[in-house]
Amino acid sequence: MTPHFKKIASAFKIPAVSRVLAAVIFPLLALAACGPAFETSPAEKMYKAIKNNSVSSVESLLAQGVPVDIRNEAGWTPLMLAAARDNIDIIKVLLKNKADINLREKKRQTALHLAVKWSRVETVKYLLVEGAERDPRDYLSWTPLMWSAIQGRTEIVGTLIKDGASVNIADATGNTSLILAAGRGHSATTDLLLAHGANLNWTNKTGQDAAAAAEKNGYTDLAKSLRAKGP
Repeated sequence: MTPHFKKIASAFKIPAVSRVLAAVIFPLLALAACGPAFETSPAEKMYKAIKNNSVSSVESLLAQGVPVDIRNEAGWTPLMLAAARDNIDIIKVLLKNKADINLREKKRQTALHLAVKWSRVETVKYLLVEGAERDPRDYLSWTPLMWSAIQGRTEIVGTLIKDGASVNIADATGNTSLILAAGRGHSATTDLLLAHGANLNWTNKTGQDAAAAAEKNGYTDLAKSLRAKGP
């Protein structure tokens, strides 16, 4: 312990044990304060720029050579973050610089998945126009349509169907978009799916159809309505 620290410790009546710890910690803090700041990685700079909605910063980083598809720890690309945040101006910049619209993160979700999950209607429309794959499957075997159906996002459901999303795709457990929507009581969404050819009689691996899924979760009126539409 230095004489200078002994004076400080004595003046503030720091206990002996604490003095030992402080004698170790204080020099480290002083070293950190005097040393150079940790540099932010290119990925961190890019993601900060997107979170700040700074188109100019994104353009500058790309001009400096930061890869357009650089990933963060979750496997997200800049395009994925921009899609989740509904920033079409940044999406345009990234796509202009050849960002891969169909890359997947660690949960195997694409930018379209993320835009759908966060209910970014305009971004969903833009990604579809720019060629996003309609029916990519994620870690749950869910397509973007299935995510929008279970959330009852009728406008997004309609947009995806209009652009060619498959209505009757089933996940690993046999659930379709219709069963998922019915199980959450989304009557408007089930009506829209049925109007576009959803299979009312399809059953999942537990033997449930859409009506049974609705009934199981307490949506009895929807269950009755679905059964009335059956054969």
